[in-house]
Amino acid sequence: MEGSTNGASSPDEAPPLKILIVDDDQTNRLVLEAILKKYGFQILAADDGSSAVTLFKQQQPDLVLMDVMMPIMDGYEATRQIKAISVDRFVPIIFLTALNDEKALAECVSCGGDDFLTKPYNHVILKAKIDALMRMRELYIEVKAQKDELSYHHERLRREHEIAERVFANVIKPTAFSVPNIKHMLSPMAMANGDMLLVGQKPSSDYHYLLGDFTGHGLSAAIGALPVSDIFYTMTRKGFHISDIAAEINRKLKLILPTGMFFAACLVEFDHKKGAVSIWNGGIPDLLLCDEKGITRKVAAQHLPLGVLNDGQFDRAMDRFEVVGENRIYIYSDGIIESTNEAGEMFGQQRFDAAFTSTRDPSSWFETIQASLEQFRGSAPQSDDLTLLEIHCNAVENALAGTKQPAVVHATAEASEWGFVVELGASALRMLDPKPMLTQMLVDIQGLEEHRERLYMVLTELYANALEHGLLKLDSALKRTENGFIEYYTKREAALLSLEEGWIKIDISHQPDETGGRLTIRLEDSGDGFSVDDAPAALEGNLALCGRGVELVRSLCETVTYHGNGNCVEAIYKWEG
Repeated sequence: MEGSTNGASSPDEAPPLKILIVDDDQTNRLVLEAILKKYGFQILAADDGSSAVTLFKQQQPDLVLMDVMMPIMDGYEATRQIKAISVDRFVPIIFLTALNDEKALAECVSCGGDDFLTKPYNHVILKAKIDALMRMRELYIEVKAQKDELSYHHERLRREHEIAERVFANVIKPTAFSVPNIKHMLSPMAMANGDMLLVGQKPSSDYHYLLGDFTGHGLSAAIGALPVSDIFYTMTRKGFHISDIAAEINRKLKLILPTGMFFAACLVEFDHKKGAVSIWNGGIPDLLLCDEKGITRKVAAQHLPLGVLNDGQFDRAMDRFEVVGENRIYIYSDGIIESTNEAGEMFGQQRFDAAFTSTRDPSSWFETIQASLEQFRGSAPQSDDLTLLEIHCNAVENALAGTKQPAVVHATAEASEWGFVVELGASALRMLDPKPMLTQMLVDIQGLEEHRERLYMVLTELYANALEHGLLKLDSALKRTENGFIEYYTKREAALLSLEEGWIKIDISHQPDETGGRLTIRLEDSGDGFSVDDAPAALEGNLALCGRGVELVRSLCETVTYHGNGNCVEAIYKWEG
């Protein structure tokens, strides 16, 4: 084994190419060395294959000139080992051989050789082959560098997607998957989901549900998840209606989303005490209301997706329906209806609806839809995010569960004496819902966080009676039938929009006592009042969709007293600390 150089290069010059000559004939080695030194190459030499492999490991040459027939290890095996060693580098190997039969030359290539030259060889052709392979080597180095850079960026992007997916999952899953009366399917096309499924609980114990679909899919489609979820959970917790939540989400998305991007969404509020559902649908496929026999009603989208309209153009109007017994609600993204099979056919609404007639067991409808979709798609790739939600209303059972008197809970702030008065005129009554704001004030001033639900229920019932019966003169008896229920809320919306005069005064004060304190909540309206039944039915035996509010307030408060014609009520809420 030999090694030699033709002198050192200057610091500013590229180092000379290092060529390893492998030949058991010393004369051949010396001739080749003399030729190649003239071209400025640095030369290494080995006299057998085994020595060549060892020298290659030590010196890492740029190119190898390999003889075939040698002692100890032939050129074929030496080439295989060198190629195995240089797996991450392209080191060209040119066979220099006296063999000229096709089988031997083919073996030169099959064992890893990149070219061959038969002896006696022409030094001009040898130089041309070296130059050609060096150009290939330079191209390989450039491509490999680009590949490495792409791999680096791909890994960084994968990590960013992984972090985004984890954040996104934490954002949308605080309560959605622990609610017992829902079934859901979330199947994102990409790592991050453009579809959203949110479930939040109001202070009244009712639930809000949101199923939404951002334009597109993947991480770019999920950028609105944080503001949407923050608004949804914050406003739901404070007791705002879904129409208010939809309006605020629309305002925020209109501000932050780029042109052409929007959020199709359906928000649902289920009032278990009244057995009623309110729906705001902006761009989501028809929501389905079902009883134990199948589909009873389809609720089409009445609004544009969120993030499209300005505040002044936004429509808060909701659809309202009565739901009793074994009613179920189905909400789904367009990715399900537009799913395709291998033949390019769409799943479609007809196949989706067929699930409700294929089995008489309502508890298996959700699984039937899933199985039908999976069977239809077969091995076809998923082309969009898929989201499906089933809400099992079971209104009677929830209403009974909601009437139980809660255990005593304790405040977190020192009891003090305070009070405030709010008076709302006709214009404010048309525009504002004061219940969330008032509940939050009570919680903040006295630290009554654990009383939030009960205080919200008291304020809701008292305010509803003052507004709907005192000022708008609506009759709750309308709500005893499904058509009457819809008529009641249609009249309520129309009467509220046309309200030109009237007021509601809310006077809340607090007096501490030796065990905690008493909140006095007094509501007075300018209407004619309404008749309060002196002996209402007990809550446990009253499953009607109306006439429960007064008794519910009495069950939560220490005393409830009506004055005048029923247009003034005073409720005292006792808490212990």
